Amino acid sequence: MQQEYKELENSQGELKVTIDGDQWAQAQKKAFTKLAAKTQIKGFRAGHAPEAMVRKQIGTKEIMLEAVDMTANEALLYGVEQNKLRLVSRPELSSIDKIDETAATLVFKLTVYPKVTLGDYHALEYKPEEVSVTKAEVDDEIGKLQQRYAEEVLKTDGTVANGDIAVLDFEGFKDGKPFDGGKGTEYPLTIGSNSFIPGFEEQVIGMAAGQEKDINVTFPADYTVAELAGQPVVFKVKVDSVKEKKLPELNEDFVKEVHLNDKLKTMDDLTGFIKDEMKTQKTAQAEEKATDELLTKLSDCSKVDVPEVMIDDETQTTFESYSNRLQGQGLSMETYYKITSQDEAAFKKSLRPDAAKKVKVRLLLEAVADDLKLVPTAQEIEDEYQAMAKEYSMDVAKVKELAPEGYVANDLKMRQALDVLKKQHAAAGTEASK
Repeated sequence: MQQEYKELENSQGELKVTIDGDQWAQAQKKAFTKLAAKTQIKGFRAGHAPEAMVRKQIGTKEIMLEAVDMTANEALLYGVEQNKLRLVSRPELSSIDKIDETAATLVFKLTVYPKVTLGDYHALEYKPEEVSVTKAEVDDEIGKLQQRYAEEVLKTDGTVANGDIAVLDFEGFKDGKPFDGGKGTEYPLTIGSNSFIPGFEEQVIGMAAGQEKDINVTFPADYTVAELAGQPVVFKVKVDSVKEKKLPELNEDFVKEVHLNDKLKTMDDLTGFIKDEMKTQKTAQAEEKATDELLTKLSDCSKVDVPEVMIDDETQTTFESYSNRLQGQGLSMETYYKITSQDEAAFKKSLRPDAAKKVKVRLLLEAVADDLKLVPTAQEIEDEYQAMAKEYSMDVAKVKELAPEGYVANDLKMRQALDVLKKQHAAAGTEASK
């Protein structure tokens, strides 16, 4: 076989492979045998007619086309291996450039992994912001815990105040007619939670148990139900009862009730634990932000044209992941489309920008890993399989069956590249600050 590869724009390529000599002769022979076994000639049993008669009925062109079908995959693999091409999607046999009894030249259209031109990534900086936790932030978090463990008691006298729980019966009307989803019975509404339409909760303040009232509000212009968006409505409201929250005292009993950690005994223990947790969370957020900034700078200083098919694949993967999460919550995509007033095409279109960014970052990290000559060891790959098995509560053998080693190794290689970037840039920043 002979081959010729031509690189085209946008990660496209054209591969020509010529099958000739004995290989092409044998391919035609096998093709004839296959076709002859299915050819019926009057007066002869299948496969027993004279070869000349069978060839005449089948035709030379049909035999050669069958030979192409039988050898196309082998020809493609040969050309790919000779040029060390990394394919993005399944190639297509676009044409047959030449075909006769001596040779056939097949032309394949390919989409290959794009070339990445890395900028000076060594000069990029990774510097998470320093974080701190104030006493006010800790007190606010403890206040939220108090609210969570507060006891709800019936408010026997007085009216609804901010922070109270008003138990309501209500029904909404638009142009004098009730609308879907606008009715509730014995609904506990925490005043100040801002969980209802803007302006609704404020008008409940001051009402007493047993009191009825018409509340006029306007739905936000971006409300998810199109027929209600920006529309004025009236809610007929009755307060069934009013409850207020009795906050627990901040003592050892409170620490025991919230049970954040078995080792916590006193309020000082709880305060210290919350402060440490908040600092850990802030640190993680700062590191995530710095990582995003690092990758953005890497993307800005580098060049790569991402093939549309790679963005398509990532978009579909993200779509399926989102769909599975919704199903796990008992919702279908059809319900989601109704809530958000869109269809599948519009939803997938909204996913494409992030999908394109993910693919580009992945390609850049692969290029950095190759530039740094990072190759995960067999032990590192095995450790990764063990970690995956533990995370998903699966047998290691099953994880290896579902996740090919090449995929795991490549993913590990990209993470190692990011770790090296972060460490060397952090080191560079430390040196510069001395």
